[in-house]
Order: sequence, then C-alpha cells, then structure tokens
Amino acid sequence: MSVILAWAILGLAAVFLALTAAIVVGKTRRESRESHDRARRRLLEPRILAYAQAGEGSIRGALGRELRPRDLRVVEAVLLDHAQRVRGSAFERLARALDELGCVDRYIAALRSARSWRRAWAAEQLGIAGARRAVPDLARALGDAMTDVRMRAAKSLGLLGGAASARALVAALDEPSRFSSIRIADVLAGMGRGVADEVIAVYPSLGPAGRLAALDVVGRLRALDAVPWLVDRLADPAPDARSRAAHALGAIGDPRAVAPLVGALEDAEWPVRAMAAKALGRIGAVEAIPVLCRRMGDQAWWVRSNAAHALGAMGDDGVAALEESLDSSDRYLRAQAVVVLEERGVVDRRVGGLVSPDAETRHAAATFLRRLAAAGGTARLAAIAGGAPDLTLRERLAALLPTPAEGGP
Repeated sequence: MSVILAWAILGLAAVFLALTAAIVVGKTRRESRESHDRARRRLLEPRILAYAQAGEGSIRGALGRELRPRDLRVVEAVLLDHAQRVRGSAFERLARALDELGCVDRYIAALRSARSWRRAWAAEQLGIAGARRAVPDLARALGDAMTDVRMRAAKSLGLLGGAASARALVAALDEPSRFSSIRIADVLAGMGRGVADEVIAVYPSLGPAGRLAALDVVGRLRALDAVPWLVDRLADPAPDARSRAAHALGAIGDPRAVAPLVGALEDAEWPVRAMAAKALGRIGAVEAIPVLCRRMGDQAWWVRSNAAHALGAMGDDGVAALEESLDSSDRYLRAQAVVVLEERGVVDRRVGGLVSPDAETRHAAATFLRRLAAAGGTARLAAIAGGAPDLTLRERLAALLPTPAEGGP
C-alpha cells in the first residue's frame, strides 16, 4: 500500500513539475515573441507611417528588405492601430496595404468560422480596415445567429459608408430584437444625411417595426429633403407611424411642417396628437398657439402636458397664452398652465416683482400671483414664502395666499 501511495505522489509531483515547466516555457516564449515584436515595430512603424503620409506603390515595396515573414503580424497591428486615427488619403493607403497583405481576405474567410467570437472579431476588423469590397459579406453577417456578430457587422458597415452599406442596414431594421434595431438605427443616424434617401427607398419593403425605426432615423438625420415624405406619413393608416412621423418633423424643425402638424392635433389617436404638440413646440410655431391652448384641455394627459410645454417653449407669446389659461373654467387646463409656468421660472420672476421699486411692476406681479393662486398654484408660492429672507416679500406673498379658513380652490 505504501509503495502505491509513493508512486501516486511521485506521479502527481511529475505532473505538477510538467505543468510548471510548460507554464514557464510558454511565458518565456510569449515574452520573447513580444520583445521581438516591439523591436520590429520600432523599426518598421516609422516606414509604415511614411508610406501612409506620402507613399506610392505597395507596402511591401515601401518596407523592402526590412520585411520578414514573421513581421506580418507586426505590420498588421501597426496598420490597424493607425487606421483608427487617420482619415483621407492616409487612411486609404493604410486600407490598401491591409488588403495587399491578405488581411482582408483572411477577415472575410473568418466571417464563416464556426466560432462566433471569431466571426465577431472578423466583422469588426473589416470596418477598421476600410474593406469596402467586404460590404456584401458584412451584409450577410447582419443575419448571423449571434447578436454580437450582427452588431459588429452593423458598426463596420456604418464605418464603410456608401449606398450599399446603407441599404443593408436599413433592411436590417426589421431585426426581431428591438435592442438590435435601436443599435442599427444609431449606426445609420451616424452615417450622415445622405442616408435618408436610402431609408426612404427601402421603407415600403419594411415591416411595422422596421418602419418605425426608419422614421426615427430620418428624424435624427434632420434631412430637410425628407420633410414632404414625412408629411405624407402623417396620413399613414398605422397610428404609431403617424406619431413617429410627427416626432421626426419636430426633430427636423422645418416650418413647412407646421400646417400638417396642426392638422395632426385633431387626430383620433392621442399619441399622434401628443407628438404633434411636442413637434410644434420644438419648431416654435407661434401660429399654432390657439389650437395648442385648446389641446391643453385634451382628454389625454400626455396631449395636455405636451401642449402646455410647447407653449412654454414659444417665448413671450407662449407664456402670455399660459397666463391667460389660468382663468379657464377647465381645471385640467389650469393645472397644466400652472405646472409649466412654474417650470419655466415665470412664477419665481413674478414673485420677485412684488418687492420691485416700480409700482406698476408690483401691481402686475400681484395680479398675476392672485390668478395663479386662484388656479391652484399655491404650493410653490407657499414654499417661497416659507423660505424668503425678505420680510416684506413674505408678508406680501402671505397676503396673496388663501387662509386656512378659506382653503384652496
């Protein structure tokens, strides 16, 4: 028994020593390789950068006799590092060098790997390498089973740009995962206003989810040429599409959309009315003030809120309309006016007017604050009165607030 135990211990010791030796040898080889690569990089990088700035011909020719077979990984790393930092002709030369060295072909082949991490890596490298001939391969990768591969392929297509990349990304907006659709929309929105034409062209072939994402993209691109097309979408049979179109028109901010958006305030669906009100506020359409005042009494809270905030964003004219709304018989309308007047700092400014040396200013402030209190806006006034260091201000505010016996409105 003791002999067997001794052999077992010796066996374990041998395994431990073998593992230790393998680790030491592996670490030594890795450090040796890294040291060699650093030394070669110091030698080759200046020549690669000189080629990127003004080089002609091939990268192999530029490096000449200095290039050894083992140096290819060093050259590839340098090219990829600097391809992410430069633009213009320098980037084009680096991209051409990566293609000449066979890196692009290797990345394209890796897109068919059985390992998902390798496919994702390859998709990312193709974008960094500026491999425009890989657009069809990256477009196919948008249908990969793994989300990470799809997202990296989308990012690379965004970096590569061009109509073909845009069409592939727009078609991918029908991605069943909403998170993926949002990420793809982000990539499209970063590709510039020229993408809007591709989005509009592919729009009819998209499903419901893809169409909504496409409308968001057009709005984020702020493409003025897309305004007539978006106005037409305000008549879409789908309420979600109409509301997204209204939101996109507000993001673009073109005055041509004012009249159609005023019409959308009468839509049967409250999300459309709410987005139309918000859009009119972003455009600053003062001509829409009367209808926005009416929508402050809408049955849907979001419509009331958006209409009131739209008025608050329209400067003095909008604020004047909100002040007039304090006298409305509609308590919901009054409540929205109070909220926005407080948020815009109007109430605080008027409170300061109570201690103005100008009699007319004091009178105007007191008149406004009485109307505000009567409309239910006493909470902010009470808070100011409780913390004001000025005794005169506290007294004048207290005179405007209802007494406990009177109660609030």
